[in-house]
Amino acid sequence: MPKAEEYSERATQLAGWPVRIVTYRLGTTYRTTIDNTDPGAWVVKAEGASRQEAEAKALKEAEALLEKVKKQKPPTGCTSVPGF
Repeated sequence: MPKAEEYSERATQLAGWPVRIVTYRLGTTYRTTIDNTDPGAWVVKAEGASRQEAEAKALKEAEALLEKVKKQKPPTGCTSVPGF
């Protein structure tokens, strides 16, 4: 079984949301996953022949999904979210 190599992980903002991007090489294929760090509810996955190709595919899909999500304040009286 191939071993994951060239592992990288970074945090950034995408369409106004904090995300974590993880990329690694497995054999000759690069794999990228992107998850929403807050609340961490979804994952986008992509593969490519190069790191740049895998990340570009995943970023494009993740950005399209995140642009559809609307940020809303919690309802009045909500105490489960800090700052509200």
